[in-house]
Amino acid sequence: MTKNIIISDANHGGLTLLHEYSKYTNNNLFFYDVYNKLTNEEKKDINKKYNVTFLSLDYIKENRDKFTIISPIHMKPVFESDYTHHEFTSYLINKHRTRYNWNFKIIEVTGVKGKTTTVSMIKDVLKNKNLLVLNSNNLSYISNGKTKTLIKHLSITPASIITALNKANNEKILDKIDYCIFEVSLGVTPNADIGILTNILENYSIADKTKNAHIAKKTVFQSKKIICDKIAYDTYYSDVKKDIITISLNDQKADVYLEKIQYNLEKTRFTVNYYGNKLNFSCFGLSDFYINNLMFAITVGLLINDSNETSHNLKNIKPINGRGSYKYKSNKLIIEDINPGLNTTAIKECISNIKRYSNNYILIIGGDYGITCEEIDEKILIEFIKTLNEDIIFSGAVGHNLYKQVDNKNYEYIHDINKALNYCLNKNVEIIEILYRSEYNQEINLYNK
Repeated sequence: MTKNIIISDANHGGLTLLHEYSKYTNNNLFFYDVYNKLTNEEKKDINKKYNVTFLSLDYIKENRDKFTIISPIHMKPVFESDYTHHEFTSYLINKHRTRYNWNFKIIEVTGVKGKTTTVSMIKDVLKNKNLLVLNSNNLSYISNGKTKTLIKHLSITPASIITALNKANNEKILDKIDYCIFEVSLGVTPNADIGILTNILENYSIADKTKNAHIAKKTVFQSKKIICDKIAYDTYYSDVKKDIITISLNDQKADVYLEKIQYNLEKTRFTVNYYGNKLNFSCFGLSDFYINNLMFAITVGLLINDSNETSHNLKNIKPINGRGSYKYKSNKLIIEDINPGLNTTAIKECISNIKRYSNNYILIIGGDYGITCEEIDEKILIEFIKTLNEDIIFSGAVGHNLYKQVDNKNYEYIHDINKALNYCLNKNVEIIEILYRSEYNQEINLYNK
């Protein structure tokens, strides 16, 4: 490895990695600002702080052999990189551990869907521990049943793990933490104590269509303990021969699978077969998808706690706003799937799930663009919608595009989600299902109008 180090991408954590690495190295530092995010003044300040030189793409291409390059795994492959941000973050985690002498365990969760929900569930299962938790909403510290928000709206790029550790150090809680639970996009960092892959429900393309999501998420198999969705394992990773805990709703060849389930709006009862042991649980859970995520949390709980503590902690799990949660208004049940990662597969699952509770329902479908790197595949979604007979109200920017392309006079478009909900509240239906790509906290007026 040369002593000339290029770190790429100011949009997805590159500057965080630069800042942290500068504490441990005398190497020559360079930076490639992929999206030209930084102003000239910002570059001057960064140069002064870290003695870093900003390079153009042409210069890097012409002198590629002179550099060791660190780039996000999803970056357009304009040059060959030596290490991903995930790999480099793992290196920096070890540096941080040595420098500050901490010894807690790190649990990392990745997947196409269910990451935020699974992180929240693991947090609840381990609520008797001191936890540092990073999800797509914020970074928080949980101790003795009290939650302290440390950073709001922190991203889930791997570099945010470094931000989280440094914040914990500044708060003087590094020596109090028992477990870190981190939601991470596009794979986990190598050598995580427990790596979890929730699913590959849609194997979307990354890196300018030169790679797919399953390639990025394969880093989960570099964890010390691995928990993996069995369908994902069988479909994409069956060549990986390691000690893996596989999870399934119905495949009895999995290490952990569901034996029976009785759904209820308040408490769903189900039996999990955990390596031949039948364990009964009762908690909130409206759908197969929700219970599937619970099984990852249960498995973590059984690795760390005993079954009694895991079961007791699960009983009081609360619905996660926008992740299959529900409310009542005007004697109608409103089921909420309002989150940034909503995709076609999830929408199909949600609609299929409603019929478990009633056939008299209406759908609100829509949302916003530009809230995640992974946009919704409208072509697939439109083809699916054309197969439906359900009443649908489209809303938001996404809903507007869908409405124009579906071209069905029986559907309606109402731009404002609050007005769309109020319209549905006046319909003769039992259930309103909101399927909306957005941050839940941006829709806080839904029930106030």
